[in-house]
Amino acid sequence: MDSLSAAGPHSDGQLPAGVNPEGYRVLIVEDNPHIIEMYAYVLKKLASGELAGKVPLEVHFAPDGHHALALLHEQRFSLVMTDLYMPVMDGFALVERIREEEKLKTIPIIAISAGGKEAQDRAMQLGVDIFLRKPVRFVEVLETVKQLLRIGK
Repeated sequence: MDSLSAAGPHSDGQLPAGVNPEGYRVLIVEDNPHIIEMYAYVLKKLASGELAGKVPLEVHFAPDGHHALALLHEQRFSLVMTDLYMPVMDGFALVERIREEEKLKTIPIIAISAGGKEAQDRAMQLGVDIFLRKPVRFVEVLETVKQLLRIGK
């Protein structure tokens, strides 16, 4: 686990519009360390930008769907960002399991994959909220995360 921002005192007592004062916990499910670095950087920017260090933004990582499910059963998450093609348990199976479980099924899911239209259609049918095609742009990931966490609304 890597915590990207800690809640700190804020001078005016005002939180940015739409920000959850309890903070956010994001789970990134990805087996490529370079892509993990990029997502972590995006979330760090969000933590220091819109959230301005005023609310916590924790980021947790899992290398596959099996590890992700274990984390999802241990803690509450605000958002899951998952690759679709991974070893052990792929993102399709993970999404399916999340959507089947009462306790987990309302968590927003972003699927980010190099897979084509077939992968996108399958992911959307399984219940993914947003599908982004790799290679993704920094701003695309940032805006999607803000949208699903309802930051700045």
